[in-house]
This record gives sequence, C-alpha cells and structure tokens, in this order.
Amino acid sequence: MNCPDDEILTEIAIDNYNFRVTWSAASRDCCILWIRDADTMDQFEALGRFSRFDKRSILEFVVRYVTSQSLREEISKRRFARYIESLPPTFFQQVQYMGYHEKAAAFKNLYNLDSVIDEAADLGWKRRCMAKKFHPDKGGDKRAMALINEGYELLNAKKDDCSSKDGKNKPS
Repeated sequence: MNCPDDEILTEIAIDNYNFRVTWSAASRDCCILWIRDADTMDQFEALGRFSRFDKRSILEFVVRYVTSQSLREEISKRRFARYIESLPPTFFQQVQYMGYHEKAAAFKNLYNLDSVIDEAADLGWKRRCMAKKFHPDKGGDKRAMALINEGYELLNAKKDDCSSKDGKNKPS
C-alpha cells in the first residue's frame, strides 16, 4: 500500500526518516502514519494508525520510534507475525520449484527484508517465528520448514558476505 499524496495532514523529517500523516481512506475519523527511509525507499509504507489526528501525540510517537531501538523491534516483530499469518498456503509449494535467483528473491520477500520497518527484527527471530507456525511438530509441513531453513541459510550467508566486503568481519 502506498501513501496517497492527497490530504497530507503533516510531514516530519528526522535524519533519514520521512513521516507523513494522512486521513484514513476507510474512516475519516482516524489517520495513518506513513514512513519512508529516504536513503533506501522510493515510496512510503504504512507504519500505524491513530484513532484521531492529534499532532502532539503523533510527534511524540515519531520521536520515540526514531530514538528507541526496542520500539522499532517490537513494531517489526508484530508486523512480521501478522505477515506470516497472511501467507498464502501455496507459497512454499511455489518456492520449491523456483530457480536459484527466483528463490533468493522469494526468500528475501519471505523474510520481509525490503521493509525499513521490518528490518529491525533479525533473521534468527524471524526464522523462529515461522517455525512456530510451520514446524512439523506444530502441525506444519516439513517441506515448508526445510525451505524456511534454506532461506535463512542463504540470506545469512549473503549478509555475512556483505559484512566481509564492508570490512566488518575481517580478522585483525
């Protein structure tokens, strides 16, 4: 869902974060808070909803969001858990038959790595969250769990490769 440009109630910029508040299309009584990381995102994505437009409470929330890693993690975890619940039942069947590059893109999508909001929750936590739903011991499918693990290993290896190239994992 992209932020509508019409009826912007307020805009806030802190560091690389841009926030925008608009009226909710579903209900004119509440408003939507949108976020965009100016360094990595072209479009805004919905961060949350307020029951009414109160500029002070919105500004206080934005400041807490920008300054609190734990709040960003909590929001990220809640959004990811809802995202996992909404996965179509055929998702893992489709991924199973993809080529390497298609799978890598699907895993990036599965672990929701394109979202600035959801990057706060680490890969290990996301894998554990998916295991709670898809592990065979929890009534899930062993092929789905195998693909979750494959995706984790692939993305973790890519993350380690990027860190090595940036000099973060070089021995001293």
